[in-house]
Amino acid sequence: MLDSQKSGKGQMDNVVLNNPRWVNAVFSSPDWTWLWLIVRLWLGVSWIEAGWHKTREAAWTGGGMAVKGYWERAIVIPEQGRPPIAYDWYRQFLEFLLRNEWYDVVGWLVAYGEVLVGLGLIVGAFTGLAAFFGALMNWNFMLAGTASTNPVLGLIALGVMVAWKTAGWWGLDRILLPAFGAPWQRGALFGGASASVAEGASARKVWYAEQWVRMLVAAAVAVFAFAALEGALQLLVSGLAVLLAAASGTGRYFLSRRETHDRRQ
Repeated sequence: MLDSQKSGKGQMDNVVLNNPRWVNAVFSSPDWTWLWLIVRLWLGVSWIEAGWHKTREAAWTGGGMAVKGYWERAIVIPEQGRPPIAYDWYRQFLEFLLRNEWYDVVGWLVAYGEVLVGLGLIVGAFTGLAAFFGALMNWNFMLAGTASTNPVLGLIALGVMVAWKTAGWWGLDRILLPAFGAPWQRGALFGGASASVAEGASARKVWYAEQWVRMLVAAAVAVFAFAALEGALQLLVSGLAVLLAAASGTGRYFLSRRETHDRRQ
């Protein structure tokens, strides 16, 4: 839809292109946060699996020798073929870090950073920030010439970042975001007005408690599937988690639509 204002000559000025309705729904409406629950759980488990073993390895947290070796291989320019790093400025950046022996600090940051990003995504605490720092690590790995799963993880993280207001609706963000707010809008803890993450339907507390229980069960099933299962069994159990979460999400969707209908009567 186009919003416009007509000038005196009959021409249209200040035409504004609005987002499609489905974009606003998927990325901003709590009706679709059941989907982001599953997405962020998968992303969070992936980050914890990537980082947990690093926290217990001296090559990462006891000197950073793994990072040093990785950087030394990445900055090499072969006599034939293409170098791993495509941009000279990033190669020079890694050379600077190597000369100053920053691999010890970076190894510690990568190991524990991956775990913290995963935990933030799983519990839904400052979900947008957690996804941002995860995407930042993906970006650095890809600049250093490592593709692996980074393109997929980075793309999914971008989606979670866009849905930052509601991706943690079934999580701690439901409490944290109204309390802390955002850099451009203060929350209740900093003297701002009491805010809501998203417009929601009013309902009885018993109904909300039931929804939380369903979402917690769905989350537990999803984490178990992503972390402990493989192959067809993982697909089957994770599909069950999606159905459990979708049942709660669509239940909320139909409730909000019914109440909207009742108010119009």
